[in-house]
Amino acid sequence: MSSPSSEIFRRGVQIQKRTLIAWSAALVLLALSVVGAWPSMEESGALEDFSSGISPEMAAAFGIDQISSASGYLKGNLYAVLLPLLLGLMAVTATAALTGGDEEAGRLELLLALPVARRTVFLVRFLCVTFGLALTSILVWLSVYGSVVSFDMDVSGGGVAAVTLTVGLLAVLHAGVAYAVVGFGIGRGPALGVAAGVLVVGYLLHAIAPMSDALEPLANISPWEWALGSDPLLNGVPWGGVALLVVLSAAIVAAGTYAVDRRDVKNA
Repeated sequence: MSSPSSEIFRRGVQIQKRTLIAWSAALVLLALSVVGAWPSMEESGALEDFSSGISPEMAAAFGIDQISSASGYLKGNLYAVLLPLLLGLMAVTATAALTGGDEEAGRLELLLALPVARRTVFLVRFLCVTFGLALTSILVWLSVYGSVVSFDMDVSGGGVAAVTLTVGLLAVLHAGVAYAVVGFGIGRGPALGVAAGVLVVGYLLHAIAPMSDALEPLANISPWEWALGSDPLLNGVPWGGVALLVVLSAAIVAAGTYAVDRRDVKNA
């Protein structure tokens, strides 16, 4: 990375430092509270009847079909819905703020005056978000893995690493969607709306489509399905899904980078 790019990266990380600390702390506390509740829930036997009144299809949609087991408990209470959704929202809001938000406020003008291409400024800002997501994912992984070991839960460390990786890549993909919308000059607000909409629709396709024979094939186009459909907590890294997430993320970011280099930058 050249010297101007390094400075842009440093400033981008510095700008999102407080928000990154807040998100990381919140997600780590969430993970610790979920895992910390396992011993009492297991001893009370409350989990045995948790999904008894729910249809198998609905239980699978919310990831609670095997909630009485240690891995099923982690999946249903953390990895099936809550963590992907929150990490995805973190990715979307951070990307929109560092790109579209700063552009609309005029805070990118000084950076654009540096001897560096416009596309590089935006791309490095996206890398700042990716860095933040990676750091947060690592902290969550360490928290969950350390708690799993402490409570002697029947969950493999490799499974925790695999599902945390796929959830992190899912968040990067949605950050890429927000980046591309900003890249085409549509603005921060629409970027937030579109990327959050893609996040929610992807979950609905992954969770609800399998309930209907007619809609079931649609689940295969959901990034959530690529990331979580094979249950990486139990079965390890879904390399095919990881490849799809990485390739689609790269393509979306490339499209946004191409677009931003061929339009006028907004002034405050």
